[in-house]
Amino acid sequence: MPSSLRTIIIIAILIATVLPESVAQRRRRSTIWEGFSVTGRLGANHFYGDLVDDGRTHLSLGVNADKELTTFLSARASIMGGEMSGIQLSAPGINNAWFDNTYGEFNVGVTFRPIDVLFGYFKQRSINPYIIGQVGALYYSATKYYGVYGAGFDQEYGSVWNEASGITPTFSGGLGISLWINSQWSVNIEGIGTVPFTDDLDAHKEYEIPGGGVVQTESNDFYYTTSIGITYLIDDSRWRNEPKYNRKAYLKTRSQYRGSSKRNSKAIKRKRRR
Repeated sequence: MPSSLRTIIIIAILIATVLPESVAQRRRRSTIWEGFSVTGRLGANHFYGDLVDDGRTHLSLGVNADKELTTFLSARASIMGGEMSGIQLSAPGINNAWFDNTYGEFNVGVTFRPIDVLFGYFKQRSINPYIIGQVGALYYSATKYYGVYGAGFDQEYGSVWNEASGITPTFSGGLGISLWINSQWSVNIEGIGTVPFTDDLDAHKEYEIPGGGVVQTESNDFYYTTSIGITYLIDDSRWRNEPKYNRKAYLKTRSQYRGSSKRNSKAIKRKRRR
């Protein structure tokens, strides 16, 4: 047999062997999207720092993605941002100083569903609370303005006192509750407190006093964010087809249990009558 013919036969055999396998791999569903959901969030941040006697609450927007890891634990990544501001009052209605801040945060963490541990995993549970733990990074760009305090330094009311910007690590945690709508959509409410490793979110970690001297403010600002989210499940988790995780199976089992309980109760009553 000519060597060229042998080469063609060998190539044909290799193609015949490899091609079906590659087609099967392409047809196989990717597992990366199993249990993967995306949530759009709308809420408000509530700032607690040195320059906040009033005006601490402002709009926040964001999105987060969740990937189910087990029947009670999910990985989580989120982006949130908006504005912060606050006013320090030297007396009611008199602004001593104020600030505004534009911020953006990126977090990664986990969500833990305790009810799924206590009572078993149930994908379509109507109400399911969860615990959130995260670490992340926060970008901030803050400007502080003189109020009546500027008179001691011959500064005009509303002139810039100080500016600060940067990126700082954060730690955050909170609680959430998910409300099941259907197999793809759900609504959730979250409250998350965030501790940044900086005292500059209001551009006010120290200040001069008239006559000389510098005063250090209390360490580290703090804020928490409350939000409502709408979640879309891209693909169900690997546990979707098990009957014990199926809502119809659950309802059917419950109705059968109630029916058998009623039948047993009637049978007992009939025996007692005899």
